[in-house]
Amino acid sequence: MTRVDNVRLNRLREEMKSAKLDALICRLSENVVYLTDYWPHHGFSVVVLPREGRARLFVPEVEREYTDDAWCDITPFGWGLLKDGDLYANYRTLLSRARDELRLGGARIGVERSFEVIASTYRSAEPVVPALPWATLLTEVFSGAEVIDATDFLQTVRSVKSEYELGKLRVANEIAEMGMREFLTHIKPGLSEAQVGAMVEAKIRADGPGHKGARLVRAMAEVGTGPVGSTKGTLLVPSTTRRVEAGDIVMVELATQVDGYWSDLTYCAVAGTPTARQREVYNAVLAAQQAAARELRPGASFSDPDTAARKVLKQAGLGQYFVHITGHGVGLRYHEFIPFFAPGASGKLRQGMVASVEPGVYIEGFGGIRIEDNVAVGANGPDFLSTPRQPL
Repeated sequence: MTRVDNVRLNRLREEMKSAKLDALICRLSENVVYLTDYWPHHGFSVVVLPREGRARLFVPEVEREYTDDAWCDITPFGWGLLKDGDLYANYRTLLSRARDELRLGGARIGVERSFEVIASTYRSAEPVVPALPWATLLTEVFSGAEVIDATDFLQTVRSVKSEYELGKLRVANEIAEMGMREFLTHIKPGLSEAQVGAMVEAKIRADGPGHKGARLVRAMAEVGTGPVGSTKGTLLVPSTTRRVEAGDIVMVELATQVDGYWSDLTYCAVAGTPTARQREVYNAVLAAQQAAARELRPGASFSDPDTAARKVLKQAGLGQYFVHITGHGVGLRYHEFIPFFAPGASGKLRQGMVASVEPGVYIEGFGGIRIEDNVAVGANGPDFLSTPRQPL
């Protein structure tokens, strides 16, 4: 039997009431997943969610089998073939019908006007981003309504995850770890960075679908190796043709999407037997990560995990090499903006928030080490959605 996340939807509607929003109209992949639990393939689907009553989902016919009637009323429409006519003419008909049926002619409607970082659809090769033609259409169809930007509203309400969402994120991390175990098992001198990344991605793409009901799975691994390449992990940079040498630190940054829910992990390993210094630095970073994770409790400041990680690394003589933030939100996007673990960050953690916890150090002539897990704010402290690492 289909399980609908009524906790999520009821909370959303309560927040809409507080914000005096009568409806939401969304096309971006991450928000469609949030409202319907369906991950768009191409990016042409539209959701109209009234504050009261069931959502309306307009979906290309080819994607109909991936939607769920328990979540919303679904109307397939033709797209992409000669028979289907003009897409925006179809949108106009569908939205006009929803406006009249839901009595939104004079409503206050929230739309996605200011998202500048977005999650991809399943077909990530050609992202579809609603822009001026879509905004113009909404203005015309809802000419008697007040159409406002709901970007901040959506990002804030999405930051607290339900138990349903946490379960989906656990599955995403389990599938991501299939690739990371493949990396730890098979890393060896001679492989190029590109080959290591392909190995990780292939394992996830091959074995992820079907795991605990997962259907659509994507993965993107970026690999840095050696005393120079691994230090580039301070930012996400492409894998290269450089080949792993004996004794190299190898860093894998991995983004995994499972039915629209994300995992964001970083693993490091040594190709061969770690030196005493490599063990020392790795274990110091791990201690910093664990200290940061312990701060994920309701009421803690967004800056507390960052402060805890920096304190450990400073005591280990590594503070100067920690040059980025300690973590960010994860959920319906690879990098969500709430919470945000950085020096001086404001805001308070709430139960159900999910974040990466990823301190790292990058030392010239030595290499970079970052350890990243996804952790939820539990009722009494951290709840790891990925598997905590062990000391070297």
